[in-house]
Amino acid sequence: MTMGVGLRIGDVVSTAVVASNDPGSPDPVVIVRDTVLHMLPGGTAVFGGGTPSDPGVHSISGFLSRVGHTEGVEVGGGMLYRAEDLVAGAIRCLLRDCEPLPRHGGRHGGAPDIMASYPTRWDASAVAALNDALQFAGLSHISLVSDAEATSAWFESEIAEQPGQLVGIYHVDDTGTTVALIRSGVAAGKAFRYARGGSPASQLATALGAFGWLPENLDAVVVTGDGLIARDAPAIRAVAESVSAKLAVHCVIGPGPEQTAALGAAIRATGFNPTTHRVSPIGLPPSYDITEVIDAIATEEPERLVPSARPSVQYAAESAPVDAPVHETRAPATTAVATRARREEPEASSSGSAAFRFVPAMIGAIVLVGLVIAAFVLLWG
Repeated sequence: MTMGVGLRIGDVVSTAVVASNDPGSPDPVVIVRDTVLHMLPGGTAVFGGGTPSDPGVHSISGFLSRVGHTEGVEVGGGMLYRAEDLVAGAIRCLLRDCEPLPRHGGRHGGAPDIMASYPTRWDASAVAALNDALQFAGLSHISLVSDAEATSAWFESEIAEQPGQLVGIYHVDDTGTTVALIRSGVAAGKAFRYARGGSPASQLATALGAFGWLPENLDAVVVTGDGLIARDAPAIRAVAESVSAKLAVHCVIGPGPEQTAALGAAIRATGFNPTTHRVSPIGLPPSYDITEVIDAIATEEPERLVPSARPSVQYAAESAPVDAPVHETRAPATTAVATRARREEPEASSSGSAAFRFVPAMIGAIVLVGLVIAAFVLLWG
């Protein structure tokens, strides 16, 4: 039986999954922790749960969004840490919670392979910074995959009737939305990032148009979330229903929905490939035993936007003591703050706007039709 471990450090909660998608294998083991790293005197760390009683403890949160930034994260007493090193430390703690792992079950006969997902909106420099931090922390055996690609693997293994088709991943967090298009487990191109408040259907249509696709090219759209908005079930469902109604496509709300990428990362770690493996469900964790599949709606309905108000939610999770330190011997991060220009319009991370890609395509199509008509007249006129 092939097993894999999937890890995901989220903005509010983090998830570890130990799973196998072999027929007859047990349901995945899912571990959830608050994304709070408690630094104890001596360099040891505790991940998740309440603040330890030690008087010298320093608790840090909100470091995921600062990965790749030049400024460091202050951890008491003026000590600065790189945000990516804190994420690597959190990954180390989360992985310790999965122990003891079997010595067999990996793709190559040894211990299970491990894969960690990262936010799809990250650019190449942020991914490289995290990978470098993992190398420095002695975690070079952990592979990285984007949340969108991991989510697509979960969909292909669990639900898809025809694996390898084009899938849209619509991810909602507390600051905006990220749209990615995945086919055969690989991203079609850079993801699109939008500010909160826009139309989900329009955002997806823009992403599709940038690559010359239409809504009918989609096999399905998977809606996932992170942060406090992920716990607002009516808001997440409103997004899925809006996309289904406006674009007439099937929508799936991922389990959690913030656990989806961790489940998919575990599936990817088993070696799953949608083009070579048949659909083989891994099952769902006991706390999320229902996956909503919203059928495509042909008739147009009034669009429901995501509510602006978000509930205050507290997550209960046990602490996970770890004796491995988050390294302090690394060169200190600088305190310089990079100035970033603000844009008034939603920003897409793809190179070039959809409009500039779509217009040349239209002109080319018109010219081609004209040439065909002219040839027909010459031959048959």
